[in-house]
Amino acid sequence: MYQSRSFSLRRTATAVAAGLAVTALAACGATGPAGTSATPAADNAALSDLKKSVDQMSQALPAYPVPTDKVDGVSSLRGKTVYYIPITQQAPQFAVTATALTDALKAAGVNLQVCNGGSNPSQISACVSQATGANAGGIITDSIPYGMAANALDAARAKKIPVLITDQIPDSAHPADATLGYIQGAGGDMLKAVADWIIVDSGGTANVLINGSTDSPSTKSYVDQAKQEFSAKCPGCKVTVNEISSANYSLIASSTSSAILRTPGVNYVVSEFDQYLQPTLQGVQQSGKQTSIKGASTAAQVSGLQMLSGKNFLYVDASQASPYQGWASADAIFRLMLGKQLPTYTIPQRLFTRDNVSTVSTDAAAEGTGSWHGPADFPDKFKALWGVSQG
Repeated sequence: MYQSRSFSLRRTATAVAAGLAVTALAACGATGPAGTSATPAADNAALSDLKKSVDQMSQALPAYPVPTDKVDGVSSLRGKTVYYIPITQQAPQFAVTATALTDALKAAGVNLQVCNGGSNPSQISACVSQATGANAGGIITDSIPYGMAANALDAARAKKIPVLITDQIPDSAHPADATLGYIQGAGGDMLKAVADWIIVDSGGTANVLINGSTDSPSTKSYVDQAKQEFSAKCPGCKVTVNEISSANYSLIASSTSSAILRTPGVNYVVSEFDQYLQPTLQGVQQSGKQTSIKGASTAAQVSGLQMLSGKNFLYVDASQASPYQGWASADAIFRLMLGKQLPTYTIPQRLFTRDNVSTVSTDAAAEGTGSWHGPADFPDKFKALWGVSQG
């Protein structure tokens, strides 16, 4: 069976410890006589366990999870062209992935063509049709659900052009096979990690507004996962979702301000991705509540880490290893082009806070190498798998 799925190594490693915290923390907010906490010791122990999990998610990886199965025949792909279609080039994350993907494909003599999806189903379908008409060697989409361009993707696969869908939850109506693969990103895990940080930081009493993207079923699912995290680990926390989208980007600031004013006591505002961070901040400022609100985000980019470093609005930002995703995507599309089974790919994440952001360089060069998340030697490891030059 051809399939690929992704989980955070860090979250997997701490799942047992964090799980033990759920039952104890469920008592959060319970009161006894005279309004005192009914189980203060249990609550404190649960928060302590959750803090250990958060601390571990804030550490760099000892090594990236590069697959171990070699890929024979990569040299036969030289001269072919792969199309990369991000849902929108508005998000800086996709530019980082595209640069890494360019370098990875180039190492094997394969070309890359980028086509902007523009957050528009017609434009995305046109990009896929362009790739099909050009007889592309493969198509990689990023953060685009299969159903958003189903007819065009079906036509590409009918011509035996393999399709790799990344940063999406696999579509059960379109299961992976010899012409279709999935690499699931860390979107849900990043939001859950941010939720854990907020629970610990607030002592289990947070009032949270999440600017949640409606761009795809996956982005909606990530927000649902965060809500479930709060519900399971902190019933005393309040969570409100303000729905936003890339297509209505200019309205995000005003909708954020309105949502804050409609929800008294909000003290944490979460931007689902750094893509929406600037208008989210503008909305907080427009509400006049910026002095009482802590900002949070995921899919951290240079601007987000610089805000953390400068102590400007953000207190926590979860980062997905976008450069590694570019190399993993190249590995996966090579395997699909050669008719090989995909291994399991894990796209790592890391929590950055005002306390640990000083451990990395907050510039584009450092982000591009992948050093934010661990040793930046994974490109040579992939090249070794492909049997191409290490130079």
